[in-house]
Amino acid sequence: MKTPSTLPDTIPNASTRRGVIVMLVSVLAFTINTLLLRYLSGESRGIGPEVPLLFRAMIGMILVFAFFRGRRPTRLVPVFKDRLLILRGVTGLLGTAAYYWTVPALGAGMATLICNTYVIFASLIAVLALGEKLTVARFAWLGVSFVGIILLVGPNADVENFGIGFHEILAIVGAILAASSVVLVRRLVADYSIGTIYLSQCVWIFLPLVFLAGPKLLELGGGDIVMLIIAGVAAGWGQLAMNEGYRCLSVSAGASLQMLWPVLTTTGGFLLFGESFVALQILGAILILASVWRVSVKK
Repeated sequence: MKTPSTLPDTIPNASTRRGVIVMLVSVLAFTINTLLLRYLSGESRGIGPEVPLLFRAMIGMILVFAFFRGRRPTRLVPVFKDRLLILRGVTGLLGTAAYYWTVPALGAGMATLICNTYVIFASLIAVLALGEKLTVARFAWLGVSFVGIILLVGPNADVENFGIGFHEILAIVGAILAASSVVLVRRLVADYSIGTIYLSQCVWIFLPLVFLAGPKLLELGGGDIVMLIIAGVAAGWGQLAMNEGYRCLSVSAGASLQMLWPVLTTTGGFLLFGESFVALQILGAILILASVWRVSVKK
């Protein structure tokens, strides 16, 4: 699951072309990660979501220390000492775990669409935690997004009735936890580098998962390991590329490009795994995307 930091609308000397390129790389990387997760958790491979989540954490730590170069250094010690960094790591762990656990059950498209509603929930949490103003227009878009969520997760294949099951609830809870991580990032960027903040998520994912998924690594074949590494690299580079994209672009431009992620993931789920939506679910998806975009670009 991705959790962007709060960055200025644009950096005068940054290249807009560079921003567009790296943001598209981010979207492609996130899509590859999700579709590989969907494939690895399918019947042909049968790998539990805890394994790719462990690979994501391990590779994320390597990427931060080996390749990430920010204006401020990446620091490990505060990850274990600073209360807010620990909380950011734990909420990141739970939110990302919820996403990884729901992709196999709900499908890549639906899980990603629900995941993206973290923008909506972050807007609400920021009002309470950061004192941000909730305007009438933003409140209206929040209402639209909730209608979209109901339409997306409610109807069954025959549209005979509405019902929300365990995995749908888990996906929504995961989006709320991811929203909490975003609000924490907004607070933490004043004191720490993006590398340190991202490292906190990787470390606190790694620590419990190494015990849960570690013994299962011996059962993996060579092909599984290669795909897990590709998925982990895609998730890590997707996160770092997104941060760089927001550095170079306005918030509205960056958010518009990021909307391609659920669209591409839904398309890939349809083409590769036969995932499909009924008419009401398509309407719900459109409402979610529209409201997420409006809330994202609202200053």
